[in-house]
Amino acid sequence: MKRAGSFLGPVGLLFVSLGYTFAIGIARLFVTLESVCTQHCPVIKVQGFRFHHMYYGVLLLLVSLGVMIYASDARARWDSALVAGIGLGLIADEIGLLILKLSYWNIISVSIFAGGGLLLYLATALKSWRAGLSDFHFVDKYQFLALMGLLLGLTGFLFFDRPARMVVEATALGAWLASAILVTKYGRRHFFLLRNAPLNYPSPNR
Repeated sequence: MKRAGSFLGPVGLLFVSLGYTFAIGIARLFVTLESVCTQHCPVIKVQGFRFHHMYYGVLLLLVSLGVMIYASDARARWDSALVAGIGLGLIADEIGLLILKLSYWNIISVSIFAGGGLLLYLATALKSWRAGLSDFHFVDKYQFLALMGLLLGLTGFLFFDRPARMVVEATALGAWLASAILVTKYGRRHFFLLRNAPLNYPSPNR
């Protein structure tokens, strides 16, 4: 078995940062496009309770952290790091709105997610400087392109933005198509490597 250098390392932190940035960007773009919506906005409510994207972020973060903690393979941890970053981004995007009760576009709300992103990228740079870049050699094209497919799949949720705009919906459908191609073509090989060519030895307590 090959062994990656550290538990999360610069690769994992970079994937967290990318997921975080992508989630913030898509969420903010969705809200911007939706700002002129009046009667047909895609808002999910159950008995008057609105499902903000922060709640989806909490769910994604909890699931991904569970995988990250218990996975013995570096590839699995790096995959879950990207999902954790998406969850963190969705949470940070609405802290100002839901926790601090501020406007969504309030400067403090914006500063919270911007500061979080800055800290993540600084942590990635610091970890890369201290631990080196050797872990990046273990990131193959199958994992990278499969994860890019996941991010494109997230972009496809712009399809549900209202009012409908042909350019936005065409872009979203294109993102979903590209996502399906990447995940189908490269995801299968990536999952094969997860099962048959682990990067880490099993932990001693297993």
